[in-house]
Amino acid sequence: MADQGNIESMLSGLPDDQRRIFRAIFEYLIRDIRFGRAVDGDPSKNFGGGFFSATTDATPGTEFTIPHSFGRTPYLLIPVLPLDTVNATLVPLTVTRAADSNRIYLSSTSASASIMLYVEG
Repeated sequence: MADQGNIESMLSGLPDDQRRIFRAIFEYLIRDIRFGRAVDGDPSKNFGGGFFSATTDATPGTEFTIPHSFGRTPYLLIPVLPLDTVNATLVPLTVTRAADSNRIYLSSTSASASIMLYVEG
C-alpha cells in the first residue's frame, strides 16, 4: 500500500492549491482501501483479485482444483474467514502444482471442508 509520507514528498513540487487537492484525494483513497465482501465469484473492491469458494476433497491429502476466471495465472491465494458465515473455518492448504491460466491446484488435511479464498493474479 502507498505510504502517505512518500505521496507527500512526490506532491511537494506542485503549487499549494494543487498539492492540497491531491493530498485530500490520496488520504481518502488510502483510508478506504478494502478487499470487499467475500462472495464467491465477486472481484475485490480495490485490489486485482477476487473471491472463490471451494470444498476440499473428501479424502484428506487428495488434490482438488478451483477454476478461476482471470484468464492469466494467479500468483497469490489468501484463505479468508467471512465473519457473516456461521461455522466458517480456515483449513490447512497445500499447493500441489503451480496454478495456471484456468485452475488452482490444492490439497488439504481437512476432508470436505467448505472454504473461501481471495485469489490475486
